[in-house]
Order: sequence, then C-alpha cells, then structure tokens
Amino acid sequence: MSSTAYYPVANNLVEAFNKILGKLLKKFVSKSQRDWDDKLGEYLWAYRSTVRTSTKATPFSLVYGCEAIFPLEIQIPSLRVFLTTEMTDEEKYRLRLQELEALDDKSQQAQQQIELYQARIFRAFNKKVKEQIFKKGDLVLAARRPMVMTHKTKKFQPK
Repeated sequence: MSSTAYYPVANNLVEAFNKILGKLLKKFVSKSQRDWDDKLGEYLWAYRSTVRTSTKATPFSLVYGCEAIFPLEIQIPSLRVFLTTEMTDEEKYRLRLQELEALDDKSQQAQQQIELYQARIFRAFNKKVKEQIFKKGDLVLAARRPMVMTHKTKKFQPK
C-alpha cells in the first residue's frame, strides 16, 4: 500500500488524537513513566468505547456498527451477551447483517452531529468578533513584514 507523505487533513486528525492520547498517558502513568506501554491497550480501549461529544457515538460503534462488549459483561453475563449465546448461527448472521445495514445511517447521523458541533464551536468562537466593512477611501493599517529567508547561506537576515 502506498500513501502520500503529506496529507494535511489526516495529519491534523492524527495530531488531535495524539494530543488526546498524550493527556491520557499524562494522567495515569506512574511518576517513573516507564509503564506507559503496559497500559496503552487499556487507554485505547477507554478512548474507543467512550462517547465522543462531536459525534454522540463511540468510535468503536462507528467502525463496527455495534457497541463494544466489555470484559465484565463476559464474566458476569449481561442480557445482551446472554441473548447472543442463545442464538443459532443463522440468527447471529442475520442480526449482524442488520447491524451492518444500520451502520450507514449511524455514520450519517455522526456526520450530521459533527457538522452541528462545528457550527456551535464556530458561533462560540466568533461571538466577540465585530464585523467591519471598509469602503473605498477608508484608512486602514497595513503592516509590512520582512520576508523570512529559510536558507542558512545568507549571513544577514532583517528582523
């Protein structure tokens, strides 16, 4: 599989996830910071099974079309686990097919929730911004900044 080296949209998503993961590790890793890799699976499970504010769904459910079964539900069988163990294979396949068909609707709902969330954030961010309309002849401040040279061969760079 090949991919481009720079894809801004994906890079921003990865950076946002890395920031969240960094916060999780910072909260729960011991002071010696040597056991972070032992706990990484647990942190990822917590992230994937927590409802996101922007989508109003868990990342797990958006990928697989159903909610995750927690290990505790296996040890102490919940109603959901009990019902699936009592089903025949054909009933399980039919149920899984229905869940997969409902996945499109769920992802569309998540996309709508993301758009609503972004609109709310946009309104809150721009609440204090005063729109100004300039007309021909109005005086405006134009700041001229020097060009930043990235080459190290030039000895003098203006500040």
